[in-house]
Amino acid sequence: MIIASALTMVTLPSFAENNFAVQNVQQDAKVKGQVTDVNGEPIIGATVTLKGTNKRAVTDLDGNYVLPNVAKGVVVVSYVGYKTTEQAVSAGKNNTIKIEEANGLLNEVVVVGYGAVKKSDLTGAVASVSTKDLVATGLASAAGAMQGAVSGVNIQRSSGKPGSSYNILIRGLNTINGSTSPLIVIDGVPGAQLENINLDDIEKIDILKDASSTAIYGSRATNGVVIVTTKKGANRALQVSYSGSVGFKDYWYKPDMMNGEQYVRLAREYGRATKGKGQYVDDSALFSSSELKAIETGTYTDWFDEMTSTGFITSHSLSVTGGTDKVKYATSVGFYDEDGTLDPQFYRRYNVRAAVDAQPNKYVKFGASIYATHSDQETGNEDGLQTVLRLRPTYGRYNYVTGEEELKYGSGQWNPYVTQKNQSWRYKKYDALMNAYIEIDPIKNLSLRTTFSPDIRFVDYGMWADKYTKRMQGSTNMAWNERTTTTNWVWDNLANYKFDVAKDHHFDVTGVFSMTKYVSDNLHGEARTFSFDSHWYALQNGSANIKLSSGYTQTSLLSYLGRLNYNYKGKYLATLSYREDGSSKLAKGNKWGGFFAAALAWRISEENFMKQFEWIDNLKLRVSLGQSGNDNVSAYQTQGQISGAKYYTFGTTDVIGNVPNNLRNMDLGWERTTEYNIGLDFAFLRSRISGTFEFYNRETKDLIMNKTVPITSGYGSVKANVGSVRNRGFEFTLNTVNIENKNFRWSTSFNIAHNKNEIIDLQYKEDLSSRGKSMEGMLGDYANLWIIGQPIDINYNLKTIGVWQLDEAEEAAKYGCKPGQYKVLDLNGDGAINDADRVIDGKRTPSLTGGMTNNLVYKNFDLSIGSAFQTGARLRNQFLVSYCLENNNMNLNNLNRNYWTPENPTNEWAQPGNMGTYRGKAGPWGNQKSDVSHTMSSSDFFRITQVTLGYTLPKSWLAGIFLSNVRLYAMLQNPLLLTADFVYYPEQLTQNVAGTDFMTTNMIFGVNVSF
Repeated sequence: MIIASALTMVTLPSFAENNFAVQNVQQDAKVKGQVTDVNGEPIIGATVTLKGTNKRAVTDLDGNYVLPNVAKGVVVVSYVGYKTTEQAVSAGKNNTIKIEEANGLLNEVVVVGYGAVKKSDLTGAVASVSTKDLVATGLASAAGAMQGAVSGVNIQRSSGKPGSSYNILIRGLNTINGSTSPLIVIDGVPGAQLENINLDDIEKIDILKDASSTAIYGSRATNGVVIVTTKKGANRALQVSYSGSVGFKDYWYKPDMMNGEQYVRLAREYGRATKGKGQYVDDSALFSSSELKAIETGTYTDWFDEMTSTGFITSHSLSVTGGTDKVKYATSVGFYDEDGTLDPQFYRRYNVRAAVDAQPNKYVKFGASIYATHSDQETGNEDGLQTVLRLRPTYGRYNYVTGEEELKYGSGQWNPYVTQKNQSWRYKKYDALMNAYIEIDPIKNLSLRTTFSPDIRFVDYGMWADKYTKRMQGSTNMAWNERTTTTNWVWDNLANYKFDVAKDHHFDVTGVFSMTKYVSDNLHGEARTFSFDSHWYALQNGSANIKLSSGYTQTSLLSYLGRLNYNYKGKYLATLSYREDGSSKLAKGNKWGGFFAAALAWRISEENFMKQFEWIDNLKLRVSLGQSGNDNVSAYQTQGQISGAKYYTFGTTDVIGNVPNNLRNMDLGWERTTEYNIGLDFAFLRSRISGTFEFYNRETKDLIMNKTVPITSGYGSVKANVGSVRNRGFEFTLNTVNIENKNFRWSTSFNIAHNKNEIIDLQYKEDLSSRGKSMEGMLGDYANLWIIGQPIDINYNLKTIGVWQLDEAEEAAKYGCKPGQYKVLDLNGDGAINDADRVIDGKRTPSLTGGMTNNLVYKNFDLSIGSAFQTGARLRNQFLVSYCLENNNMNLNNLNRNYWTPENPTNEWAQPGNMGTYRGKAGPWGNQKSDVSHTMSSSDFFRITQVTLGYTLPKSWLAGIFLSNVRLYAMLQNPLLLTADFVYYPEQLTQNVAGTDFMTTNMIFGVNVSF
């Protein structure tokens, strides 16, 4: 059924235009009653009109209304987002009127920090993701489930290994040196960890994007805020729900590495270019006796197939919810287990949750909850996949001549059959997130609430490397163990008062006093030369290089904030807020920062002149301006930190002394971001088409970064407030119901976002014209590659323009090159290749991101297809550098590529063993910022994130048994990925394969059951 418009209001007719029977206006009589939603919650600000007259009333904070001088009649009730309702009423009776939602989207409750509002009353830029959308992805991580689902939020996985976290970037890079991660708030606790939460336990996620929304969190809100609300109990009979799934995973794509014959040709070409000086050399000079035997017999090893295998995934969640009007409860347990595709990798997570809310009377509410998580992650051999890809196919697990198991090959690589079982990296994490509150309503419309929310974490991190591993190189063994305990607690005290002025003016005032403390301590132990494999559990058994270190950190934050929400007839909305934060991390005299926000919204569709456009259901214009802050430094950064003990000799006496590690800055203060946002919300054709458009301009000043100081000070830099950065862009979200009838429904959700990042000022800047032709007329900090007018994260590369050919030998010699080597552009034409020939070669964050989800329902079948995309970034392709001839001295296997030989004068890839003098030339900035352009790749991609087919059993099948709902589904995750050439994981282009893994395609089968 097509949902009716949420915003269609009834034009009040005149008495003369209406004839009806039931109406009686009588002096001294009055009709009283209440307007509620279908759940019995009072509706504030609804218009109640006596049909056929101009008599009307507006409901108060309790949803009550009074029509004086009326004995009986029919009233018309209208309210934004609800269906217009008519009902007969009379004096002296209970005239409760329940109205139904006309548009669920507009009446959706959005959490905005220290409170919640209906989406129809929202004034800032806030995006929401429901539990239904999250669970539909079938992923273990909430961050991963949001990929491509929210405009302006770029989410990328940090590694392909099981249990790896995700990086979240909201509206671009706001800082140069500091963290760009948003603030995560789970059930009111700032600083919580998103990867610990089971998706089945999440009610919804709200993302605050503009400064008007984030300013209420002041400190740490510069990069946006992600608010997670977990599921609570409800006033209903006990309900038991179970969700379970099993599945399998494998690499979505196998890299096109050389097979045995291709590698032998490569090795011979390498020998020709190096040892043979242009002539082929005998195989005995290139290969071991075992390899010669393999070549002779054609016995080659596909190490990728040998060492990787299909991984197993399973997830289970059981929840119990229910309650009465006095007490509501919710509890759940969850388990997630994922194997890696390379032994011995795995990730396991256990969740336990319990929450209870009680309201013994109308004056008091109280409740408590706990969310406990234990995770166990094994990332395996630190060289894992890298070794598998590097090993020559001419090697085997056993020597082809002696038959003995190999330990280490002539190339310096170790046999992975040995190393995989001889090294372990194990992360065990324990997290208890708790919340307890009490709320008192001493008088009408006033609520006082105090909430204490501790988050206690313990991490046990161990590493064991036996003798036969790349790390230890056959010398000895070693182990280390680090244990960290972190306590992060927040105590919020909130007062909220709602009142009306002259009926149509609704005010909601909130004041908060908040205290936050963060304490972390760790102990690290390390030892070598163990007599037996005790891993890291008996460090005292090590007999060499025994080390012990410890650390302690404590920071605190004190905050005062106030917020005012104003609503006039549901047409004109305003939000004002101000927050004062005091941070212990900043310098004395600069610890306190104030952050304001103001937002206005105009519901244009509620104006009388819009009533003629019946196809417009909602049209709301929003404008906001706000400021948020960032104490973007580590603890004690403003203090002069002292090094560990150092020994100094004076004559014949050794004296223990210390030296300062850094320059202190007693003027270090807040990093501030000011942003204005213009938004337009719309819904047309009975909400068959709806969406949001946002334009924003965000400027961060007083950036906390390393300021260059004279070397005569003894230091190179000091942390200071210098520079400004701007992010400007737009976001667009469109939701459509394409087809809807009795048996079939097809809906689409699409989003796209564009962001432009640029540095607009720096404290230290120089004229860069002399630095190179590509920088003429520019100002900036050359030493750090920060250029005014350019993005923070530019690439500054030499430009590869092909391969020197045989007929270009004379020209190549002028640059110290010869045929077969890469040719690099001499930008300024001075006959030399140096840093002055570099060009600005794109940036490392995408300009355009987005995604689309299509949902189709046919009778009891449902089909969901999700996708995500990004474009506009270029990064160093570390996989290409490592496995495409670039680092090849004939020791390593390679991607199968068309390389240069005298008989094959291609312009694609240089000659093996004769790559050139400019390959991998990073200059003083490091490879991630500067290199040669042929090592770069676009990170553009389009990915189908999931395809899910489900079937819900008919209710008639379940009649007479204890099941109320059963849904079966099959899901294919990451079935398609389109990228640029040689890009196997666009989100991890810059990472070495040793520290990450490739993306996998997962096949999941699951069931959802309710009792």
